[in-house]
Amino acid sequence: MPDVGDRVRIQSTKVGQAVRDGVVTGVAGQLLTVKWVTGEESTFVPGPGSMRVVGKARKSSAKTVAAPVKKATKTTSTTAKKKGKG
Repeated sequence: MPDVGDRVRIQSTKVGQAVRDGVVTGVAGQLLTVKWVTGEESTFVPGPGSMRVVGKARKSSAKTVAAPVKKATKTTSTTAKKKGKG
């Protein structure tokens, strides 16, 4: 049974439909809540063999989020001043 944060793939039940990929956002017994890559969310009980866990969801690290953004400094070149742009 998948856990919260697992990436899952559901095979299509109809010919011609694509597989669905998503991330498990909630588990209550056998009831799963999945947020699909399309942005939709479903709550269901998967049938035997219909779902495959394909990995863990990617998490953004706190270091990446908290990293300071370097600001560009304004520099004036002599060429720009000669052309009247500075």
